[in-house]
Amino acid sequence: MPSVYQIVVNTPLWVWPLMLFVLWLGWRGLQPRVMPPARLAILPLVGVVTSITGIAQSLQPAIAAAGWATALLIALPLGWAIGTRRAVRLRPEDGRLEVAGGWFALGFGISIFVVRYALGVLSGVMPQLRAEPLWIVLSGSVGSVVTGIGLGWLANLLFRAYRRVEVSG
Repeated sequence: MPSVYQIVVNTPLWVWPLMLFVLWLGWRGLQPRVMPPARLAILPLVGVVTSITGIAQSLQPAIAAAGWATALLIALPLGWAIGTRRAVRLRPEDGRLEVAGGWFALGFGISIFVVRYALGVLSGVMPQLRAEPLWIVLSGSVGSVVTGIGLGWLANLLFRAYRRVEVSG
């Protein structure tokens, strides 16, 4: 088993700027801000793309997709519940969202990074895992839990923002 030092040294260089970008996005999420709705979707969409990429790279994509879909359905309600704790308001004059600051974006971004990094390290250190059906389901599911939480959170915020406009409009 390689040491932590060996793992860090052998990590591709592009991973570190990506980590800094994720931390920067999360740090910005701590402050209240006004943004277009599409910007709110950046981290959840990163979760979708990275987890689907993991499925596509799997030796048995059908098994990975089954684990992914199951975990996604389980995680969506959790993300929805987390989204209820964040204040959001749609500004009808310009269609932008006023979003309260919070820790979700930072924690979510770090979660995506850590999950993908850990799965990559384990696959590199123990390549035989890539052929194990249990590993295939687990790796698809872990990425999907993070994705489901992010999508549930995003859906809740958008639903509440646009529903409030319909009710008051």
